[in-house]
Amino acid sequence: MTFSIRTPQISPVLLGLSGPALTAPEIALIKKINPMGFLLFARNIETPEQTQKLCAQLAELSPLTPPLIAVDQEGGRVQRVHFEGRLPPAKAFGDWYETNPETAREACRLNHILLAAELTAVGAHWALTPVLDVAHAATHAIIGDRAFSSNPATVAALAQAALQGLREGGCFACLKHAPGHGRAAADSHVELPTVNASQADIEADAQPFKQLAPHAPFIMTAHIRYPALDPANCATNSKTILSHMRKNWQFDGLILADDLGMQALQGSYAQRAQNALAAGCDVVICSFSQLKAGMAGTVYNRADADALAAANLPPLNPRALQFLQNLPVPTPAGPQTIAEARAKLKALWADGAGRLGYTLAL
Repeated sequence: MTFSIRTPQISPVLLGLSGPALTAPEIALIKKINPMGFLLFARNIETPEQTQKLCAQLAELSPLTPPLIAVDQEGGRVQRVHFEGRLPPAKAFGDWYETNPETAREACRLNHILLAAELTAVGAHWALTPVLDVAHAATHAIIGDRAFSSNPATVAALAQAALQGLREGGCFACLKHAPGHGRAAADSHVELPTVNASQADIEADAQPFKQLAPHAPFIMTAHIRYPALDPANCATNSKTILSHMRKNWQFDGLILADDLGMQALQGSYAQRAQNALAAGCDVVICSFSQLKAGMAGTVYNRADADALAAANLPPLNPRALQFLQNLPVPTPAGPQTIAEARAKLKALWADGAGRLGYTLAL
């Protein structure tokens, strides 16, 4: 199955919502701009029944059938849907990989089947994961244990297993944060980080992206400046860096600009969107999230939503629209597959990450 396009006039926006139910202004905004997709945060998720109802309403309003409904769903600190339990952070699999690579990869695949199944059960089928950032001594805590490892080869191997598990579970994936957040010592939610590394070091960290980009439908940019690649612009706004992703990584999917509300970006909300799209991003994330307690996605910023409503954004570009029309939609995993994945992951865990001190709360 591929997407059915209800209207070619689709806005290049992944739209955030204010709460567990749509408001009248939100419905009006959706009908006005026809956003490509929707992004759910913890503020939108209370119970399975409520989340299912919200996703069903979004399906009716979406310009795509089925709708593109995304969730920041990584495991660890970033797991918005957890009605069936808490899944571990990426670092658990990276540490496990150092002692038993084959078993760690299998566990990572199983984990991501379960992660995807949580989303499909409520009506979403796009997980904004895996994180391909390579950890370093200076890596900011905003990434921390969200990174698999400090070894690019380990990151690539586990991310590949994650991609397989997400497909088997019925979800799209999104590689992030390109070309790599690991050397950033600042949090792009609150300021623009600058990575003063050599081009060779940046490209070494980007090896997981280069390896997996041809096999992924979506990549998310980093609001980070890399002077060795582009002295003037952060990756999100850099034609040079985005073109490199296309040509050198052979990436043919959609490039998503990370959330426009993050303070690493400058200018009005409309200018931020226009800058990212002009540089080569296909879609901009407009979550309308105001920073609170270290992570985005907790407080809805109505002023940003109003600014988007007044903005004059171009429609989704023809190449991106054609890509969506040809993109196979994953089939959700059945109950038996989910049950078997859960049982096998539990069995593997005790002799693997469990021995390293990690807890599996399933």
